[in-house]
Amino acid sequence: MGNNDNKSRNNFRYLKLSYNLTEDTPVHPDLTKIKITPKTQINEGADYNTSVITVENHSGTHVDAPAHFLKNGRPIFTYDPDELIFHKPIVLECLKRPDEIINPEDLAPLLRNFEDHDLDFDCVLIRTGFGKYREKDPEMYLTKNPGVAPETANYLRRKLPKLKCLAIDTVSMSRYGRMQEMIDLHQTAFRTQEDLGKPLLFVEDLNLRAIEQGMILDELMVIPWQVEGIDSAPCTVLVKIRL
Repeated sequence: MGNNDNKSRNNFRYLKLSYNLTEDTPVHPDLTKIKITPKTQINEGADYNTSVITVENHSGTHVDAPAHFLKNGRPIFTYDPDELIFHKPIVLECLKRPDEIINPEDLAPLLRNFEDHDLDFDCVLIRTGFGKYREKDPEMYLTKNPGVAPETANYLRRKLPKLKCLAIDTVSMSRYGRMQEMIDLHQTAFRTQEDLGKPLLFVEDLNLRAIEQGMILDELMVIPWQVEGIDSAPCTVLVKIRL
């Protein structure tokens, strides 16, 4: 039985889709830049290493929970681990130019490719291709990102009744500088409505370049920082790839 278990485990591997937090991490222009300050250091004569990390909770790869935009929305620290594991994730390739919007018409043809199967996806990862600007042109990445239209969030919740998570390879799910569009998008995704399934979680600033064409995603895990009292949190995202 031990050999069979090992063989089964070898049929999978994990990829990390989240970015490491560094002082160079591009953060939304409304946020404070990340600062990592060594406090005690062995190479300076201390007995151990410690550092002070100053970071806002929407920095880097992070998960937005409903409390981010709704007064009575659920904060991320109240989610159980089982609620943050998604068993049928899917990548939708929706390449976009700077500042373009993702409409339902962009995603409908992609989902039609799966209509012969159950549309029971619980996590949709939208790959716009905009992640290429994250290192080479951070200002472009932060201020010209494509975004999801509010009606697209509504369309996905109605089309995919088991959907619980929407993720994207841009700094934000919404386009920069469009406050009302941002509010409408988040409230549409986060509100509780009987005919719309569970309120969504958003995962933003995701590294989807790590997923190659033809890879079969078996499971996706979102692991947020465990900090009580905050609406949302930086997170590690792991995806299980079937070999």
